[in-house]
Amino acid sequence: MTATVTSVSERLPALAAPLACGCCLLAGTAYVTAVDPEAGVGFLPCPFRTLTGLWCPGCGLTRATHHLFRGDLGQALRFNLFVVLILGGLAVTWLVWTLHVAGRPLRRITHVPNWAYAGAITVLAAFAVVRNLPFVPGLRG
Repeated sequence: MTATVTSVSERLPALAAPLACGCCLLAGTAYVTAVDPEAGVGFLPCPFRTLTGLWCPGCGLTRATHHLFRGDLGQALRFNLFVVLILGGLAVTWLVWTLHVAGRPLRRITHVPNWAYAGAITVLAAFAVVRNLPFVPGLRG
């Protein structure tokens, strides 16, 4: 059996989804960087916090992203400790998806083990609990 080599023009329709997603991510990043979420204009509040009054693991990510892309890492981490990991994970996931669709999958990354998912969920759940304790105000965005 011979392998067929597909040209870039044959892969373009498949690349449309990751490229469109990447453009939307870049546009969203530019908007969040340019417009201060603390001004209260143009951003929706966290639905979990609105309904329960509690801080979820994602609370503060928009403000943290704003400060991170403006070069203020300390302020970004004050709003959400996981901003760098979450944005980095999004970037890597998008890159792996794009390379896979382009026919150049990363050979070393085959799959994420189940223990990694369980560990991430456990850490985020623990973070959500700890940041809502009354004697730990420093973790609230």
